Amino acid sequence: MTKQSLPQQENTARRSTTLLVGLLILLLAAVLRLSGFEETPIGGDQTAILATAAEIASFRSFPLVGSKSSAGVTFTALPQYLVALSLLLVRRVIAVRWFLSLLDLLSIAWLYRSVRQAIGFHAAWISSLLYATNPWVVEFLRWIWQPTLVAAFAVTTFASFLWLLAPTRRKQTAVLAVGLVSATLMWLLHLSALPWAAICLALGFLIAWRRALWRGFWTGVGVSLLLTFPYILFLIKTSFADSISLLQAGIAGEGGWNIAAYLLAFELITGAGVLATPRSPRWAESVVWIPSAPKVLLTILALAFIVTILRALQRPRERPLLLFVATWLWLTPTLFLRSKVHLQHFYLSFLFPAPFVLIGNAVQGYLTHSREGVLGRLGRITGWLTAGLLLFLALWWASLWAIRIGLEERGVLGPSTRAWLMDRTTVEVQRYLDASPQCQVIILTYFDGDLSPFDWVRSFVSNHRVRVVPAGQGLIIPRGCVCYMLGPQASEADLAPVSDRVEERPDMCIPATPPWRFFCASTREEALDLLAEWQNGLSLLQVVLEGALEPGGRLRVTYTWHYREVNPQMYHFFNHLLRGETLVAQVDGPGIPAWYWRDDDVLVTRFGLTLPASLDPGEYQLRVGVYGWPSLERVLLADGNDAYEVGRWNIP
Repeated sequence: MTKQSLPQQENTARRSTTLLVGLLILLLAAVLRLSGFEETPIGGDQTAILATAAEIASFRSFPLVGSKSSAGVTFTALPQYLVALSLLLVRRVIAVRWFLSLLDLLSIAWLYRSVRQAIGFHAAWISSLLYATNPWVVEFLRWIWQPTLVAAFAVTTFASFLWLLAPTRRKQTAVLAVGLVSATLMWLLHLSALPWAAICLALGFLIAWRRALWRGFWTGVGVSLLLTFPYILFLIKTSFADSISLLQAGIAGEGGWNIAAYLLAFELITGAGVLATPRSPRWAESVVWIPSAPKVLLTILALAFIVTILRALQRPRERPLLLFVATWLWLTPTLFLRSKVHLQHFYLSFLFPAPFVLIGNAVQGYLTHSREGVLGRLGRITGWLTAGLLLFLALWWASLWAIRIGLEERGVLGPSTRAWLMDRTTVEVQRYLDASPQCQVIILTYFDGDLSPFDWVRSFVSNHRVRVVPAGQGLIIPRGCVCYMLGPQASEADLAPVSDRVEERPDMCIPATPPWRFFCASTREEALDLLAEWQNGLSLLQVVLEGALEPGGRLRVTYTWHYREVNPQMYHFFNHLLRGETLVAQVDGPGIPAWYWRDDDVLVTRFGLTLPASLDPGEYQLRVGVYGWPSLERVLLADGNDAYEVGRWNIP
């Protein structure tokens, strides 16, 4: 009885150990992804996703595509729909982080099980632990942005095909379907993964043909087509313009080899360069960096690659699996060798988890080596030493992020526009708008680009009475009551045009550092008399000039406008300093972006005109005007002129 039950006891102990180790890895991964989750930074990219997701979750909009990339290519809307799923459950930014992290944790669990089934326990814990703690993977997953989950879906795709290619594989059609759908989701999140998804589709077809898994194949293809249909419809409507752009970007010019792909792959795998991601030296100054660690890991990977190729030649039964892992690692950066795109780290995030599975497979081979004698013992010792070194590396990686999370929680690292503060802002804005149905909220904050970190608030509260103004560039004064929030880098000086009639609301203050304060005002006074009137509904009410016209000086001009919505579009203002017909200095810009303007607004815009180092004698005049953007067509005044003179000087 005892002899018969002993194998069962050993199997039970083995299963318990496997389960316990897997749970510990998932726990560590969860800590790195969810600790300080409320500190998630919110910027312009996050605003674009959150605003659209809020519209989807409110069933007001169902876009075919998302925003445009920096290269001008239109992204799919998959990230927005994924974020909308979490907002349907809890309408908070921090809920989005939980949801995205949960999807990644599920991919780690599937990777652990798949590698355990296909290769072995040691390969499973090594590959899963290295992926769970990799600094670049954690960096991507702690943001809400387009490529956040590319690595997670790449892991799911990889694990599915690994399961199907294992020598002890089981015939499971669902696994093939999951692999194909995950590959589709991977490239829908970021188009850089499209070529690799196509390769996965071809591999799926080959597996279905060899093993008669057509049901799983066609299920995966059918679901993938449904997911891809909105983007395909968009491409048809735009005559495949984005596809042409992608193909052109994917082919380099004469003699072009983009070796940056391999350099970025090295940094992704080893964690090199990640300390520079906060754009602050504080993280690097607070951690113990081991300069040799990336090179050591690269050496282990190179040796593992050689071992894998040799085993593939010696073991025909394991050859498909081993070649699959090695090819995934080698081919991912190679796909970009002839690309003329300026590559960034996240372009190659679908490289994971191949390098870690490759290492785990090599270590597994040494630890389970059955050969007796000196060589056998030496191989096992090498395996255990390597496993111990990898465990140390993973824990060191985890410590790097533990320190960064602590810095973020203390508010000494990262932007001030963090998730919990933004959620608090949404609550205060919603409360004020509910209590004052006729009033508006205008948020003043610094931002660089088209969207501020606060633009999503309007969609979250489902109210168009929330607007944003760039701090230091002007002010919007609506006719009715209004509350101004002074956000990051805004000050009471921004409220100078209404300083005599605003009162602070301490009960609405957001506890940022420094605090975001609210100042509320009642209905504005009647507008001033007109100085000039344009044909698009803009009227100039007042001009304030500060500074002297002197070489190397700076003229500061503050304009007060009244706007009637006659011809709404994007506009830019121009300020030209002329000497006769010669342009001496100029400054152009939107002042306050026109998409924030509303009918009957009073707009205050501020411009600074930098003067040249020398000014010739003569008469100078400063003229202001308006032109459409991006058409550059000037808007005429009511009298037919294209600009209005606001100042004149004479230099003897």
